[in-house]
Amino acid sequence: MGKGALQNKAHIDNKSAMIEQNIVVDDSLLPAAEELEKLIKLDPNIMDWMKERCALEQDTNIEFNKNRIKLTNKDMTWFHVNTLFSMIFVFVIAIAGLLMAYFLISNGHTVVGSIFGATGLAVMLFSMRKSPNNVEK
Repeated sequence: MGKGALQNKAHIDNKSAMIEQNIVVDDSLLPAAEELEKLIKLDPNIMDWMKERCALEQDTNIEFNKNRIKLTNKDMTWFHVNTLFSMIFVFVIAIAGLLMAYFLISNGHTVVGSIFGATGLAVMLFSMRKSPNNVEK
């Protein structure tokens, strides 16, 4: 149950080469017909047992896939929440740096204020450049 075969094909011409791979999976829960005949000869009631086992295995597979989808959704939700909070955090730090620069420059500390202002702008620029939306795929 769950037998697979790998098939490879190569296509080559003058300009390019392409390899195509196909995986053929037999996900049938029942054995082959020849094996079923042999099993029925050994035990005539084997089909009822096989049907129960197939139903149980199918229900288990469905439940497994549902749980996998739930975990994937949780993971994606966490990723989006984490990205959002990171962006908010960087924005707050950059704005705080700019406000501190304004406060320092207006009180006569132009050098220190300029450093804070430049740092705030640099944080904003680098956070936009390193954003997950700007990463090349």
